[in-house]
Amino acid sequence: MSNGPQDDFSVPYEKVPVTARPVTETPITLGATSGTSETPGGGTRRLFATRADFHAGSAEVIALAKRELRIFDTDLSELGFNSPEMEERIGNFLHGSRTNRLLIAVRETEYIVQSCPRLIRLLREYSHAIFIHQINDAIRNLEDIMVIADDAHYLRRPNFGQPKGVVVLNDANETHGWLNRFEEIWEQSTPAVSATTVGL
Repeated sequence: MSNGPQDDFSVPYEKVPVTARPVTETPITLGATSGTSETPGGGTRRLFATRADFHAGSAEVIALAKRELRIFDTDLSELGFNSPEMEERIGNFLHGSRTNRLLIAVRETEYIVQSCPRLIRLLREYSHAIFIHQINDAIRNLEDIMVIADDAHYLRRPNFGQPKGVVVLNDANETHGWLNRFEEIWEQSTPAVSATTVGL
């Protein structure tokens, strides 16, 4: 199995398709490439293979956010958004500056509305700073999960059904491509959960 540059994600991001066709994806290969390595931009790259590592990596990236936090996920259920720790972490981030922003794009909103009262409480308090969108049908085939902090740190899982993924820290060059991808996803999404829609 190849352990070339595509396996450690040192490749340009994939453009979001404008129609519902699959995005070509090279799976992450663990083994010789596992562990922490240096990125071409001088940051660090760490591959992970378990859900516990995914939770730790996402918490690490979220904690590094100083201005903007962008998340693309299925429904947030795996990211622990209804835990006291996450509520405190996100609350501290948003409290840091009135200009800080949390942008969330999801495939489904049921978990957020029905089972995530802590996030809804934050939405009520920081309605000017939290934006929750649902992606349009044209891109519902996208399978990855992304957490991007500012313009220098990100976590990505290529397939929401598999725990394997990568955390890249302190690399603006590599993060830039995934910021572009998120913006393309955001453009193909619509507001879905707000203080008004949940009756706050």
